[in-house]
Amino acid sequence: MSVADKPQERVADPERKENFERVAGAEVAYLYAVALTITRDAADAEDIVQDTVLAAWRSWSTLRDPSRTRPWLTRICVNRCLQHLRRSGTALRANARLDQGSASTDVFRFTGELLDFDRAFTRLSSRQRAVVALHYFHGYTVAECSGLMGCRPGTARSHLARAMATLKQEMRDE
Repeated sequence: MSVADKPQERVADPERKENFERVAGAEVAYLYAVALTITRDAADAEDIVQDTVLAAWRSWSTLRDPSRTRPWLTRICVNRCLQHLRRSGTALRANARLDQGSASTDVFRFTGELLDFDRAFTRLSSRQRAVVALHYFHGYTVAECSGLMGCRPGTARSHLARAMATLKQEMRDE
């Protein structure tokens, strides 16, 4: 193989890199809050934010509308959260950590009803947790939640309705 046949290494454009660092740096705290709300674990949220930033950097050139950077990054983050929850079975681990009173719950400083709510919240499916977190904790509409989660609005509404029914039942039982 001659030198001409070898694939050219992609040289990072300094302006592109600077622009990405500025935009991503401004959104990291927000992305962490989203990931922490969905996963309820600080270490997992940090890992997810790192994965999100890496994925965003790799596809930075595909961003069509720079004014939509936050929703674009949020969607990547939510998808990473959902993948993580599906892969790791975090709902079961979170219940065990809460029952043992681990240090990871200190981040939220739970007491009384909040602890009951958190136990109920961690029992939701990953998509139910995501739509509740996005809708109630971060103020997105159901239509916006569906876009961030990559599903239809009716599906997001269904996940939200099931989640609320589960939360009400769990809170009533405890």
